[in-house]
This record gives sequence, structure tokens and C-alpha cells, in this order.
Amino acid sequence: MPEEPVAAGQRRLSYARSPVPAHEDLQLVPLPVEVALQLLAGNPRPVPDGLRPVPDGLRPEPDVLLPDPEDLGPDPEDLGPEPVEGRLITWHAEYPQPDSVDAVAMVVAAHRAVTGEFDKPPAWWIHHIVVNGVVVGDIGFHGPAAADGAVEIGYTVVPAWRGRGVASRACGLIVERAWQDGAEIVIAETENGNVASQIVLLRNGFQRRSDGIFMIRRPEARWIA
Repeated sequence: MPEEPVAAGQRRLSYARSPVPAHEDLQLVPLPVEVALQLLAGNPRPVPDGLRPVPDGLRPEPDVLLPDPEDLGPDPEDLGPEPVEGRLITWHAEYPQPDSVDAVAMVVAAHRAVTGEFDKPPAWWIHHIVVNGVVVGDIGFHGPAAADGAVEIGYTVVPAWRGRGVASRACGLIVERAWQDGAEIVIAETENGNVASQIVLLRNGFQRRSDGIFMIRRPEARWIA
């Protein structure tokens, strides 16, 4: 059953259309800190201040262009399966969603409480979901890992791209990022009636606890448990 991404931590999912074909390029790109701060300042489509390289560990993109307020991005129906390499990243017309701004506020506050001010994306951060060079949503952590290595995730996808498997694929990528960064447990919350969100998590190996929270352990830890 297809999902409508907004999820985990009360961001919400629902039903929709055809899935993202396997040949579509989907990757996660960290949200630049300065853009996050502009979003919190009330500027929904920050003006770019130049080209930035994509951080190490992601698929090669020579340059990343922050969204121009005049460039609302292509219609999702017009996007073809061209490779992302060598292209500039733009924002879809429907991005950011209100849930995205709320998530940015939450994660910025969580990191400031631990480290104070910061100017580079830290671990346990928010990432843009980029399909064929276009930002169609975001996914990330609610803050730094807890003492037991647990982190919580949340995600949002613009309405035009919901129900295409974007959240499922992005969820798998962010869980892998969590293991790479040292997490022991990843958790996610959904509303009781949000079946689509629950399916996204179950597809990615999460199990529902008795308290209703979904959880997945680091693969090697599952054998020990």
C-alpha cells in the first residue's frame, strides 16, 4: 500500500499513486545549516549564496545550488530518469511543507541544547530527499543519539510525490546512516490510524513495541538480543 510521506514523530503518511521506478535516482543531501536558519527566520525559499559541494560519503555531485525563490522546480510529471551527476539541485514547488519547518526547528533546538551554536551539519541532522536533482521532501533525526544509542526519525514528502515509494526508500537510507554514525536503535512514532506510515516502517524492518512505538535495532545487536 503506497504511502503519503509525512511521518514518524507525528509527521503523517497516506495513500497515492505509482511508485518511483528503480531507475530514478534518489539520494539524501544534508540541509545546509544557513538554509535551516533562514527557514526558521520565516524565509520559506532561501536565496542561494553560491554553489556548495556535496559532503563526502554521498554520490558525486559537482555542485549543489540552493533554491532560487524564482525557480519553483519542474512539475513532477515532467521529471525523467536522467542521472543526478553533473546537475544542480532545485526545490520542488511544494517544498518546504509546514512539517519540514517544524522538524528543522526541533532538530536545531536539540543540537543547540547539546553543543550551542554550530555552522556545519552535525551528525543526527535533517537531509533533503532528492529525486533526479529535485528536492521532494526531507528525512532525518529529531536530535542527537541518547545515552543508549537510540535515535528517532521523521520525514515528509511533498504531495505530488506521495505514494511513489519515496518515503520507503529514504527511510532505508536514513536507517543505514544511523548505523554508520553509531546508533544502536532507531525509533519512530505514528498515529494509531496512520497505517501507511506503519507500512513504510515495517517494510524497513521496524517492529512495533507494546507501547505503539516502532523500533529497529542495529543488525548485529539483533543476534545478541
